[in-house]
Amino acid sequence: MQTRNQPLTPEQGEKLKELGLYLHEVRRKRALSTEALATQTSIPLRLIKAIEAADDSALPEPIYIQALVRRIANALYLNGQELAAAFPVETHWQSIRPTWKPVSTSQLRPFHMYLVYIAVLIGAVSGLSLLIKPSGPQLASDNASVSVESDPISATPVQPVQNISNPSSTQAPPSQHTEAQISNDRVVVSMTLQDDCWLRVVADGEVAFEGTLPKGEKRTWEAKEQITIMAGNAGGVVVAINNEEAKPLGNPGAVQTVTYRPPSGDQS
Repeated sequence: MQTRNQPLTPEQGEKLKELGLYLHEVRRKRALSTEALATQTSIPLRLIKAIEAADDSALPEPIYIQALVRRIANALYLNGQELAAAFPVETHWQSIRPTWKPVSTSQLRPFHMYLVYIAVLIGAVSGLSLLIKPSGPQLASDNASVSVESDPISATPVQPVQNISNPSSTQAPPSQHTEAQISNDRVVVSMTLQDDCWLRVVADGEVAFEGTLPKGEKRTWEAKEQITIMAGNAGGVVVAINNEEAKPLGNPGAVQTVTYRPPSGDQS
């Protein structure tokens, strides 16, 4: 789902007019048409015209406007980094006041009892392994089981006990397929380019990629919290989220901004 554009502040609107007029004049002096500039930068023609005309209704969020200004300026042999920095980008994040209270010392006692329980459980398993081990070669397997049981963070602490009590049972080997490595607390975006497209990928707040990918290129990004993708030609990008069915990001030639989160979260 495409993120709704927020209106620009008066300061952003004035700065966009200055930058758009300047880029327009430089482009004309270099005798470069908007169509040629669009081909050179892989930015849709309507976005280049919107930048020069300061038409914020046809432009994406401020952070992407800044990226477009930098790319256009670089194509005109200007200092794109400096011009993009002149366009202010406001963030709307608000600090979250913690609502929890400090944990008193008395509340930590159940955790200490849990540690005592773990220690007793480890001793019981160790004694059981010594009593029922069939032969010398089995000793290495028993020790390995005990070492796994001693880890209080293990997700399957009972599995080693089942192996000891029933030596004939065998544990199924872990799957080697890539899909088994994807968990519900992470988001994995697999991308295939069906046409040349300019992309900006932000994973967990950091820019993972920004540039133009050619047709046929395949990329994969992974994040814990979210992945935001902005595409200058959404119809040329096919994405699959956590190995689900691959779908186009949007319509051909459209600028699309999509945010993906783990299955436990929401997408916007």
